[in-house]
Amino acid sequence: MIPFLAAALSLSLYVGIPSTLWNFDGVACAAALELGQPAYFFHSNHLFYAFFGYFFWKWLALPCGITRALPALQLFTSLCAAAGLAGLFRVLRFLLKKDIPTLLLTLGLSVTAAFWVWSIEAQVYALGFLALAWATYFLIAYPGSDKYIWVGLLHAGAILGHVLHVLWVIPALYWMWGDRKAIQKYLAFASLGTAIPYVMVLAFVIAPGRSLARILIWLKGSAALTPDRSWAWHFPGPTGPWLWLKSTAPALWGSFWPYQNTSLSTEMWMVAVVSILIMTALVLRGGWQKPDKVVRFGWLWLGVYGLFLSTWEPTTYCYRMTDVIPLGLLMALGLKSFEPKLQWILSMVFLGTTLTLNAATRALPMHDATLNEVYQDTLSLSKITPADSLYITPGGVPWIYLLYFTGRTAWNANSLDSKRLAEAIHKQKREHPVYVLEGQKWRKVP
Repeated sequence: MIPFLAAALSLSLYVGIPSTLWNFDGVACAAALELGQPAYFFHSNHLFYAFFGYFFWKWLALPCGITRALPALQLFTSLCAAAGLAGLFRVLRFLLKKDIPTLLLTLGLSVTAAFWVWSIEAQVYALGFLALAWATYFLIAYPGSDKYIWVGLLHAGAILGHVLHVLWVIPALYWMWGDRKAIQKYLAFASLGTAIPYVMVLAFVIAPGRSLARILIWLKGSAALTPDRSWAWHFPGPTGPWLWLKSTAPALWGSFWPYQNTSLSTEMWMVAVVSILIMTALVLRGGWQKPDKVVRFGWLWLGVYGLFLSTWEPTTYCYRMTDVIPLGLLMALGLKSFEPKLQWILSMVFLGTTLTLNAATRALPMHDATLNEVYQDTLSLSKITPADSLYITPGGVPWIYLLYFTGRTAWNANSLDSKRLAEAIHKQKREHPVYVLEGQKWRKVP
């Protein structure tokens, strides 16, 4: 019952303050679903998010009156996050042994900055979190004989949510070290649970009618987002570890990542300091307990993910969504070391301060569509230009917003070489008004 309450309370908060940030990936995914071509439902980096999102939209959201894919995907993401929080509650309850402090701690983690943002935006990471939270529960707390079957299948589900979670194999194997049968069972089900869906998607959806070159581009995923689709690792250089470490604070507290430069009062900074002090104290208090297998598991998890992300977009906060699981484990151990009354007080104050801070700096400003400047500019442009206009953009958010929110014809200039683009514009302007985005301003082509 309490795990359901953790999910229900977080879901009511997410649904009650929906986001109007509308990130590029989420809008692009929604546009792909509305086009309805099966090949668009599968991305090699996050195989099943769009696929599940499509059926959620068509089978559940559409009958309830949600006609467009974007709000359906936002609701689907919130449901995934909430369901994952139920799993997180279960494993934290196993460690803490107290219902109410565990509930308060879980809810406090649910309103950390990156977790909250990517639980109300259409994005893929909540699906991986859902599977990984429950995989962690089965790994640490589940006593059944089928334990490692579930761990393997749920880890496969996390990988199908996002391939980043292949990394979880390292802390998982640490936990099982010395139990050969457990390792064999876990690896077998994790491997088959991952490989079979990928092979089926490749064989029946991606490969038919496509050349080997196109298939290889699909397999490269986000590493092939260059104009010529060549491989490009998003490596920041030797500063990567520092950038990753520095991105931890913004991923947890919106005071370091305010939406649209939302200003903070002195009082709000004081709220931030209290939240930071409580979380830091609990993590350090729990993280220095020796010997404790959970402590080493939590630090190893954070270290493995941090080491990898130091080489790939270390300041991309959505990758930090699953950090709340190992951080939660360490915080639960730290909280457990206090007497029951103090557990209540610390968990309650942590929830209250973190909720207040991130609502003021992230969730509430993101709920105000007038603060989404690109969206407002897109609507204004559609009102002052003819409906049959052609818009030339450098790609990115302006391009996808024009396509999705206005239904206008927009081109990504970066997808064509300059000569072909100039020829195409010259041909089009004979029949349609053509507008080019230069910097922040639109210019009509004479």
